Parts: sequence; C-alpha cells; structure tokens
Amino acid sequence: MGLVALLLMVLDPFKIIRNYIFKPIATFSLAAAEEYKARKEKSVNTTKNVFLKLFVVVLVGFSVVWASIFLYLYFYYSYMPSVLHVKDVHLNIRDCPDNAIDCKPYPTANVALTNHHRFLMVGQPYKIILNLEMPESEQNGKIGMFTVCGTVKDYGYMEIGTSCRMSMLHYKSNLLKTILTFVFAPLLIFGYREEKQLVTVELFSNFLDDSNHPATNIDITIHCRDIQLYSAQLQVVANFTGLRYLMFNWPVLSAVIGITSNLFFILIVCVLSWYHWDDTEWISDIRDRYQQIVKGASKVASIEQTKTLKPFKETETVSKDWLIDEE
Repeated sequence: MGLVALLLMVLDPFKIIRNYIFKPIATFSLAAAEEYKARKEKSVNTTKNVFLKLFVVVLVGFSVVWASIFLYLYFYYSYMPSVLHVKDVHLNIRDCPDNAIDCKPYPTANVALTNHHRFLMVGQPYKIILNLEMPESEQNGKIGMFTVCGTVKDYGYMEIGTSCRMSMLHYKSNLLKTILTFVFAPLLIFGYREEKQLVTVELFSNFLDDSNHPATNIDITIHCRDIQLYSAQLQVVANFTGLRYLMFNWPVLSAVIGITSNLFFILIVCVLSWYHWDDTEWISDIRDRYQQIVKGASKVASIEQTKTLKPFKETETVSKDWLIDEE
C-alpha cells in the first residue's frame, strides 16, 4: 500500500487524476453494480412470486374441479337406484293335504328379494316381470291361456301388493312350424337353436315400495298344473321418470351440466371467501368487540368486589362504635 501511495503521489501530485478521473469512474461502476444487483434480486423475487401464485392457482383450480366431480358422483350414486335386479325362480308343485279345500297343486315359488334389508328405493316406480322359458311342445300348445299371479310381501310376510296376469305361447301354424324347422334344421341338429319361446309376463307395471313395509319377498304362482317350463326368471326393472330418466339416458350431458353447476357454485364460494379473508376490517372489528367485552367483564368484577367490601367496612365501624360506648 505504501508503494502504491508513493506512485500516486509521484504521478499525480495535485490529485487531479484521482479526483476527476478515477473517483468518478469508481463511483459510477459501484452504482452500476449495485443497481444491477438490486434489479437481479427484484427479478428473482418477482419470478418467485409469479411461480408461487401460479402454483396456488393451479392447486386451487385442481381441487375445485375434483370437488365438483366428487359431488356429482356422490349425488349420482345416492340419487340413482339400481336399474335391474334379476332373481332366479325355482318353481315346485305345491303339496296339498287331502282335507284342504282352497289348496290346489299349482307350480309355486317364493323368491327372496333381500335379507331383511331395503331392496327398492322409496318413491321410485318399478316394473316386476316374470320371464318363462317354455318349450313349443304339444302340451303347452293345448294349454292355451294360463294365469300367473305374484304377491309381494314384507319381512313379516304381510301382503303389500298382488297382481295376476294371463299369458300364452305365441301362436304358430303348422305350415310355419314346418318351414322354420327346415330353415333352422342345421342349427337345431347341432344344438345352436331350440324349439322354445320366452314368454314375458309383466306382473306389476308401476310398483312403489312402502317405507314402513319394505318388499323383501314375492310369491309366484302359475295357475296351471300341466304347464311345461325350462326355467323362470324374475326381473325388477326401475321405471325412470323426470331427472332420473335424463341422467340414465343421457349420462354424459347430465355429467357435464352437473359438474359445471357444482364448479360454478364452488367458485362463487371461493371468490366470496377470498374477498372476505382479504378484507381485514372484520378482524379489527372482532378485536374491538373482544376488548369491549373484556372491559365490561372487568367493570362487573370491580362492582361486585366493591359490593363485597362494603359490608365488611360497615361491620368494622359498628364494632368501633361499640368499643367507644363501652369505654
């Protein structure tokens, strides 16, 4: 440092170069460096703020969208009942004692819909259909019309509803049977087709379940002893109307409308909440109210304390007067 000062003294004895050249250059350089550093820190902070705000917006938007979807799915699965319930029907010939008058040996079956739990949704109409798989035999052709009855019962075996419907095999002439036999002969030979018909009997067209007596069982009776059957199956089909009909037949459109509506209302709630929390006046109001309550409580406590001290002072004065009288 001494050598540098000696050189500066020799080269610039009057400090002209140092005061008018080196010093302005150094000052300008330091100012430029500090300004660059400040701009860099400001840009870094601005970038961090932008990324932080973007992350918060994306996170909130993602949460709002998924909340809308979850709310719609929850509403759909709680509001929409099961469309179809299928139960196998195992028919047996009823055993009747010799002395029974009303009992007749008809094919009957008791179908358990549920195990003492609610099976159908209250307020939703249902169709109860019995499908009979019947062979196109001569005996079934001779039977003609036959009656099928269904009785719905609750868990206490109390009758809720009864319905009887008539049905029969679809008529086919002998000529039509012969033509169909020749046409479908290869399929009939190899077992890909059978000479049978599916007879559909709609027992209940608009059945409504009772909340006090929910349906748990149904008794099926076919009033024809000589009928021939391959199998029988019971179907409980929901007959949708109104909003359920729209949601079932147009699920995509219903989902778009439902999710959009949920998203709209959730966004309104979020915006109102944002403005409510952004405004700090309500916090100061709460603080002032709390201070007023605290002051009021302290005043009440001081009043009660003065009330408790007054009798004590009065007793002291009385005792002092008594002592003076004694003297």
